[in-house]
Amino acid sequence: MRNRLTVLLLPAVLSCTITTRPVNIGTKTALERQLMGELEPLSDEQLLAASVRAPSADPELTGLDTTQAYAMAARRRQVFNRDEVDELKRRGCLGEAKNAMLAARECDATGDDATRRDRLLAEENADREAILDWVATSDATFTGKGRAQLIDMYHRLLAERAKPGEWVERQEGWAKK
Repeated sequence: MRNRLTVLLLPAVLSCTITTRPVNIGTKTALERQLMGELEPLSDEQLLAASVRAPSADPELTGLDTTQAYAMAARRRQVFNRDEVDELKRRGCLGEAKNAMLAARECDATGDDATRRDRLLAEENADREAILDWVATSDATFTGKGRAQLIDMYHRLLAERAKPGEWVERQEGWAKK
């Protein structure tokens, strides 16, 4: 009899001790808003910051002066192309010239490799020019006569950063570092 009473009373006792209360949140969570398609669209600035490459270096869109906008776009592209440029330097297809530009070198590049080398060479040299132009215009004390010194300084920096086995043009000619 005692066991029957325990079996009958146990569900009643357990139902009294366990209570559930639903919690209502006044606003939807970000996940709920995303699932329902209610999130606000990203602004132009947020889209620009989230992209790997900016769609444009248009100063009106970025709020920067022209040379600074082009220099920033150039630096972004340099970072994007860095692995491919480094690989071509390692293979001896590209080298650092005295004028602080990349130069094409004789190597085993053929067909698509040669096309890729030429494209990267043109992009990298255009990017370096944009950065040099920005440096030249951003310093109030800089004069046009100092551009040769700027190029020489940039070349020395690039030559120092070159890895062993990469081609670098020196005063006496081309040599591997």
